[in-house]
Parts: sequence; structure tokens; C-alpha cells
Amino acid sequence: MSRALFLLLGTLTACKTEDKTGEGQTDTGGGGDDGGTDGTTDGADGAEPCESTPEFVSPINGGDAHFYLDPIEVELSDADPTASLSLADAEGNPLSGTVSFRDDGELLSFQPDSPLSPSSTYTATVTTCSAEGSASFSTSSLGNPISSELAGRTYAVELSLARLIEPAGVGDLLLGSLENVIFVGVESVSDTEIAMLGAIDDPETGVQDYCSPSIPFPAATWDNPTFQVGPADTTLNVSGLDVTINSLSIRGTFAEDGSYFGGGRLEGELDARVLGPLLEVCNLLLGFGVACEACVSDGAPYCVSVLADQIQAFAAGDPLVCVAAEDCHPLCAGSTCEDPTAGECL
Repeated sequence: MSRALFLLLGTLTACKTEDKTGEGQTDTGGGGDDGGTDGTTDGADGAEPCESTPEFVSPINGGDAHFYLDPIEVELSDADPTASLSLADAEGNPLSGTVSFRDDGELLSFQPDSPLSPSSTYTATVTTCSAEGSASFSTSSLGNPISSELAGRTYAVELSLARLIEPAGVGDLLLGSLENVIFVGVESVSDTEIAMLGAIDDPETGVQDYCSPSIPFPAATWDNPTFQVGPADTTLNVSGLDVTINSLSIRGTFAEDGSYFGGGRLEGELDARVLGPLLEVCNLLLGFGVACEACVSDGAPYCVSVLADQIQAFAAGDPLVCVAAEDCHPLCAGSTCEDPTAGECL
């Protein structure tokens, strides 16, 4: 997936579209007992009454597949800093968590302090300055320990079906233009660690592209049934170019039978200095409402944060093989190296 992350942002620099306004950054908001107002304002200052209608977007009322680690999200018709969002279990016991706003204050979220229980029922309640609402929902079975062997299995990830949260406002453009399927192969699993290998597909055959280097992931922790890669700075070689993704983090949770993993989340920071001339790249990004920000590594204002969630991957095909270099593997029809059996995955 890390190779796909670079390809995805490379697509951004190659596309042209109309200017878009950037969306706001996440702020910490109040919740719980700091509930909404009665919808009135001080008439002396001539301000119009506050009106903000809430709508649950994740999960929806009656939903039965909420991921146990995901936040509760409510879309507001108008930004309302007084809005509150709370969560209770099936017995009505309130759960602690953090309330925050993003998208210019029009998306309200509640992140529970502890993971929700799989296959369980909950009720979320939202209050704004002019309305109230609630949603009863159930979590999916993801979160139950796996009961099957994972080593040797391969999973196909379609990032075009994921949700791109950052860079804000360009998700459909970027993810919709990503054509390659990303394969993730499990090489080994211990009590605390999982080793995985990545690869892209050959669009003509639908199997691993044996002419493109495979992607060795950093060491991942394993807390059955969830894996966590990073966060770690990861350097990849993409078409001969060394690309460093700062603080790359990838998370996913395997289903009990190992048939897929869901709740996938990918985040990191891409340094625009590897994509081309600084002013050209950052100015082009501004055309999409995306501003280069200070890099974690050195504070220089040339980085772009990337965050995608709702990633799923389903079992597919044979175990992945190591491809050490471009056009250099026995199964690559266009292999150009003298000894395609030489070399190892780095």
C-alpha cells in the first residue's frame, strides 16, 4: 500500500481540474454535558438564530456493520461549535471518548476511549443548537480473534473504494483514478508480530506484476486480530526514485475466518521535494485546495499529509513472490537483467 500511496499523490501532480477550496483542520470540541443550546441568540446584536441539522453518516441508524475501532460521525448542515455527541451501550451506560470537529466544523465525530465490542449494539445521541437526533447500530464481527492460519494468504486491496480524508476535498479525483489493485501477502505470524509483503497487479492478467518490485513492509505488530505497521519512516524505490514517506502507519483487522481484513487505515506524510521543483509542486497542490505544510523531519513547508480509512481487502490468488528490482524476475516476460534469480527483497 505504501507504493500505492506515492502513485496516488503522483496522480495529483499530473491531473488538472478547477480550483477547489481547502477544508478545515481537525479541532478539539466539547461534548457530553456541554450540550446544545435552545437555538436562540442575543437579539440585541442582530445575529440570526442558529440552525444546524445533524445527520448520522457513520454509522447510519439501524446499521449493523460499524467497525469496532472507528469513530461515530455526524454531518451538520451548518457548523455549530456547541454541538455535542455521546455514545451509550445496550444497557444505557455512557461511554467516554473524545469529541472533535473537521471539514470547517461541519463534521462532528466521537472517538471512544476504548474499542467497542464486536457484534454489539450501541446508541449515539447528537444535540445541536436547533435539533436532536439518535442512531442505534451494531458493530460487525470484526474484532473477534481469528481462528485460521494467515501465513501464505494474499489479499487484494482496492484503494479506489476507500475514503480519502486527507488531502481534503480531492478523494474522488485521486482514488477514482487509481487503477492498480494492491496485493498484500502474509508471510509469517507470531504471537506479537506479522510479516507482510506488498505488490501491484498486472491489469492484463489480474495477478501479481512480476516486472515491478514488490513492497516489503516495515515490521508490524500483531494483536490478534489487528495488525499495525509503523509509524515508521519508510523509503521506497519507485521507478528509480527514492521516496521517503514519513511516519507511515497502516492498520487492519482480519475477519475471524481470515477471508478478508477491514477497518483499514493508512496515514503518512509525503515530502513534495521528491516530486519535482518545490514551487511548481506546492503551487499545483494549492490549485486543489491542498497546501504544503511543515515536514515532521525538518520543519520545512514542503509536506502533504495523507490519511485514508475504510480500506478493505479480500483473499485473492496465490502467495506473493519477492521481486527484487524492476524487470528482473524469472516470471517477468520483459526481464532485462542478466541473472533474474539474483537479489533479494530489501
